[in-house]
Amino acid sequence: MNKARYYEQTADGLLCLLCPNHCRVQPGQSGRCLSRHASDDGRMLLDSYARIVAANVDPIEKKPLYHFFPGRPIYSIGSYGCNLHCRFCQNADISQRKHVGSELTPQQLALEAKSIKDNIGVAFTYNEPGIWFEYICDCAPLLRQAGLQTVLVSNGYLESEPWAELCQHADAMNIDLKSFNDDFYKNICGGRLETVKNNIVAAVRAGVHVEVTHLVVTGLNDVISEFARLVDWLADLSDRVPLHISRYFPRYHESAPPTDPAVIGHFVETAAKKLKFVYPGNVAADQNTLCPACKSVLIRRHAYEVLCNYRGTTCQCGEKLPFIDENNLAAKERNV
Repeated sequence: MNKARYYEQTADGLLCLLCPNHCRVQPGQSGRCLSRHASDDGRMLLDSYARIVAANVDPIEKKPLYHFFPGRPIYSIGSYGCNLHCRFCQNADISQRKHVGSELTPQQLALEAKSIKDNIGVAFTYNEPGIWFEYICDCAPLLRQAGLQTVLVSNGYLESEPWAELCQHADAMNIDLKSFNDDFYKNICGGRLETVKNNIVAAVRAGVHVEVTHLVVTGLNDVISEFARLVDWLADLSDRVPLHISRYFPRYHESAPPTDPAVIGHFVETAAKKLKFVYPGNVAADQNTLCPACKSVLIRRHAYEVLCNYRGTTCQCGEKLPFIDENNLAAKERNV
């Protein structure tokens, strides 16, 4: 448990200012994200600080991040709670209820991550890392000192000031863009679209390596015209931001059938007309990375087996490669 930031005292309790939910929390109560509560002495406390519910060494492609240290493992950890309540949540067991977990201090995390063979860093994932704000802000400088990368897998639903602070700590993010319809965010997830859009833009402009995931849920966000608007918006930001279009499976409170793989294929074809790097997810389909100029295969992928066919920072045709790895750590343009 640790003192939280981004809140203020009011006559009606503590007002949390970390995310747009702006929970007003009375002593002894928790906010909507489940991770923060108001103490009897007028402080907001982060109950999940250093509490680890899930920890695994995963391929970086599982985040998914396809252009960030391809083929390398990353130590992946998560706690509990989320500030959205998507009725189709694919990880509700840990994101939608409290857990005790085990303690891992920032110092212990850095040492443990450094001890893992070939590990590139730590991914804060499984539940929403934004609500783990204070823990991440304490961990990231230690990881950087150890030569390790900090990765966030996030819904992007945070207020602009704490989000900007996370962008200073994060080397890479995969951000969910669940829909391009504000009613979907409001009614299905309990959030708002504009905040997520603004934070994707902010992360790209801050020099974070950003990849975007769009989960296609049967009957909820599978209208191609709406998806085309999402693609247009992302292409206007940068046509080099990788987009992962993933198949949904019934989870949590959503019982619609799994997304038809043909729908995923159609969405991939639509996005590829405007974006240079589009990948299907949760389906048996080609996930190779091609040079956008000469179409040579830069990376071959089969499941989580990865074969890199490139060297250096440019393709044999002269095209700048889209990857962040040991050869290209200084590239602050990244997605632009």
